[in-house]
Amino acid sequence: MASKARRVALLTGAVGLVAWAAVHLGELGASWSQAWRMIAHLGWRWPLFLGVVWLLGLVVHTRVLTASLPGLSHRRALTLNLSGSAVANVLPLGGVAGTALNLGMVRGWGHTGLEFARFVVVSKAWDLIAKLFMPLIAVGVLLVAATPGGHVLVWLLCALVCFAAGVLVTLALLGRAAPLLRLVAWSERAFSRLRRRDDLDLGWTAAAAALLDGTDSLVRRRWTELSWGMAGYWALQGALLWLSFRAIHVYLPWPVILAGLVAERLLTLAAITPGGAGLVEAGTIAVLIALGADPTGALAGVLVYRAFVFVAEIPVGGLATALWLLRRRTA
Repeated sequence: MASKARRVALLTGAVGLVAWAAVHLGELGASWSQAWRMIAHLGWRWPLFLGVVWLLGLVVHTRVLTASLPGLSHRRALTLNLSGSAVANVLPLGGVAGTALNLGMVRGWGHTGLEFARFVVVSKAWDLIAKLFMPLIAVGVLLVAATPGGHVLVWLLCALVCFAAGVLVTLALLGRAAPLLRLVAWSERAFSRLRRRDDLDLGWTAAAAALLDGTDSLVRRRWTELSWGMAGYWALQGALLWLSFRAIHVYLPWPVILAGLVAERLLTLAAITPGGAGLVEAGTIAVLIALGADPTGALAGVLVYRAFVFVAEIPVGGLATALWLLRRRTA
């Protein structure tokens, strides 16, 4: 009963956050009706071209997944990515359900549970590292390009905090987990005191140490593949965002596009709603507007971009999952 109540509360909160995001965009000066008109004039060539760029990005990202799980083919890595994303983009906090689905797939392909655990830790951590390092790069580019925008010091401070967190995660993956584990232990004690249960053992530190055990040898062997795969994926994601704005005849400087991409990728970490829907769009558009973009143009461009990186993953991922189930039954 309590679990069902939590699911209802999460769903209600997700709907409320999406509604708040829609109202917030209107307050920033964005016109939904005009944005939809801009999108309606795309024709068929632009969506087809954007779809090719989106799929190419996913194919390049398979290099990260195959490096994280030795013996995994690129075709199966693409299936894992699409099927897990489809579930995560439908259910509130659906990342857990997507991971459970991926576990069933991987075990069916002959990999062990321990191999899958290391695969999840390395691939997710490498994605996290990129999301934590890129804000500082984006702020640096904006400062060099003298791009207008307020609250620069606040953005710089947030970028430095993200960078420090990224360094801790990187060191942990390379076998130097002590600083990260101390931070986890401190968080565990703080949460216990907040609950007024000093004797409460949450097991966070032990769980983090167990997850990191053995990942350093894999990362040291495969860090080049992991890095190149992630860099290529980010480059194609940036190209997709830039082309999404070009398609609706909104032309933004590339430092602003980079800042929008970094904001969108970083906000996906707050996956309270399925895939961060609502919050990710509102936050990304707010960043673009703060950097001088037209509110309605920013809304239209981000909606086109998210139609591929979020919406399109649901039916395509569902198809990939159905094909996997069909192969499993015939096998």
